[in-house]
Amino acid sequence: MINRTIRLYITCAFCLLAAVSCTKTEEEQLPAMGEGEGVLAMSMNIRSEGSAGDAGTEPFTMRIYKYSNNGDGTRDKGLVRKYTSQAEVPQYIWLLEGDYCVNVQVGESVDASFDQKYYVGEEDFQIIPQKIAEIDLECTMQNIPVAVEFDSTVEEKLTGYRALVYVADEPDLQAAESGTVSALEYDSPKTGYFMMPEGHTTICWNFEATNSEQSPVSLEGKIEDVKPMTLYTLKFTYSKDAGGSLAISATVDTSVDHRDDIISFSPDPVVKGDGFDMKESHNYVDGERTYVITALDIISKLSLTDENAVWDLLSDNHPGINVTEVSGKEYRVTLTAEYFNSLSGGSHDLVFNISDANGGNGYAAVTYGVQGAMPASADDCDLWNNAGTFTATVFGSPAEKVEIGYREADGEWTMTEASPIAENTYSAEVSGISAGRTYEYALFIGSVQTGRSKSIKTAEGAQIPGAGFENWMQSGAAWYPFSSFAEAFWGTGNPGATTLGADYNLTISSSDVRPGSSGSSSAYMKSNFPSMVGIGKFAAGNIFVGEFAGTQGTNGLVDFGRPFEFTARPTGLKFWYKSNCGVINKTGNISASGNDMTKIFVCLCNWSAPHRVDTSNSGTFFDPVNAEGVIAYAVLESTESVPDWTEKTLTLTYKDNETKPNYLVVTFTCSGYGDYFTGSTDSWMYVDDVELTY
Repeated sequence: MINRTIRLYITCAFCLLAAVSCTKTEEEQLPAMGEGEGVLAMSMNIRSEGSAGDAGTEPFTMRIYKYSNNGDGTRDKGLVRKYTSQAEVPQYIWLLEGDYCVNVQVGESVDASFDQKYYVGEEDFQIIPQKIAEIDLECTMQNIPVAVEFDSTVEEKLTGYRALVYVADEPDLQAAESGTVSALEYDSPKTGYFMMPEGHTTICWNFEATNSEQSPVSLEGKIEDVKPMTLYTLKFTYSKDAGGSLAISATVDTSVDHRDDIISFSPDPVVKGDGFDMKESHNYVDGERTYVITALDIISKLSLTDENAVWDLLSDNHPGINVTEVSGKEYRVTLTAEYFNSLSGGSHDLVFNISDANGGNGYAAVTYGVQGAMPASADDCDLWNNAGTFTATVFGSPAEKVEIGYREADGEWTMTEASPIAENTYSAEVSGISAGRTYEYALFIGSVQTGRSKSIKTAEGAQIPGAGFENWMQSGAAWYPFSSFAEAFWGTGNPGATTLGADYNLTISSSDVRPGSSGSSSAYMKSNFPSMVGIGKFAAGNIFVGEFAGTQGTNGLVDFGRPFEFTARPTGLKFWYKSNCGVINKTGNISASGNDMTKIFVCLCNWSAPHRVDTSNSGTFFDPVNAEGVIAYAVLESTESVPDWTEKTLTLTYKDNETKPNYLVVTFTCSGYGDYFTGSTDSWMYVDDVELTY
């Protein structure tokens, strides 16, 4: 590798090499010059790394051009000096003031050669009177150097080997041998130099030899996007352990221009199927499958990746995978029925990854179809209609019945007949799928489970916000069962009752919580009779989904229900409560006696707006069973007191199984006749942890 450096010193007629002004003595030493002339003084240093003593014997051409302006923004370049050897270059070169260019060529430009290298350097400079200009001109190699090396395995196992390296876009042995492209033949390790024709950036190669069985061995390839000043090395290795194949490594050595990027390709380990083609897709029914893995050097890593894990095959504990070490460079991996039964139904890519101690890396994938249940997702479950779709892979058209069974953990299988929907794919529509459950499902052919069972956990159904009654706030005299109006979901009659003062809140927070609660508060409601100067009405303690909409005189306006997105079909309402049904001691718009009535109901409705109740108009009172738009309902009416915390579930009755609701109504009151201003001031109720069941 030769690095040429030419240093030019350019000066005016009055200075030489270093000064802006000179003494008379120095001036007398300069050659005589005419008006407007300058002097180019050249000091040249040609340096060769590794062959400095021979540098001066190589062909050399130096040209100096002067630029002239054409007046239209362009300029021409005219030759003013030419030297064909370093010895011809004078100490001083007379030049007029102006713009110049120096071009130096070292060596010969030969299409392909083992010994001819070619360097070029070019630089613009300017002659300015009274100024010194200095140029460092670097001559760079224009060839593409390609080195070929033959590993000892080639010398030991092959005869008549050679490598042809040539300039072409694609490998073409005939063109290389006929001389229609620039080519070099390598039969021993050496370095050749190629000049790339304009527009070409690819070098191709062919390797040919004969092995010990007198069979031809050949390989071809190419190196793309080649660049000058970059050394490309091709190393050929013959691998006995890889089934008598040839490996090629290509290394890019950029030390010529002192860069650090290195590209390396190492011989790769090989994976082969024992008695079958790795490239074909296989449907597994039974039996074993064996793979043979070989490498050029000791195998240091061997793994198999599937849907379950990345299995390290050089360690223990591989269910259904048997690994046999033939030698450090060869392994046999057998996949048994136990292994295939661990895979889901469907198509699987099994991926082998191998590394050897010499830096070789191998990768191989094989595709298997496996009978059995296929993975299901949330999109396969319709939780509003309690239905699901399960699919399975089945090869061919079995003579026996194809079914998909499902069950909850440790339950009994529910079987549903499956039908073909595509090649090797069967599907079954199942019922009884609910929210928040984990189901196991499997393929059955002739009542015998086939393949691995799968499981799916269905999404939890939507729950009622704030139904643990942990957050409360006071605004004015009234208490509210939420921490901010932006989070309001539940409402009470407190805003109406407290117009007479804070002492008349009907529903407040209590620290008396149900057994086992993780919370610290519950809702406590108590009916009362707020009055002022003899004016007042009975007010029922209550809490409900909705909001108190205002008052008209001593009457209240209540909006029942909130918009609610049902992600699954609820089966009921579960809650904890305790209550006291006092003897009715206040009557209003109806006549009633005996114990007050605890009233609790839940409704799923399809509405465009909440249901408004005006306590002055009984025609607006809400009937949870018969009101328009009610899709499902459950009601508890009781005159029996419940003194201790009790868990209760109300089961929903669906009036319409087709229409999906969009509003939720839930109400708790300790005085069921409260709309009529009738009840007992001794009635109360605690409620905690309300939830929808699915």
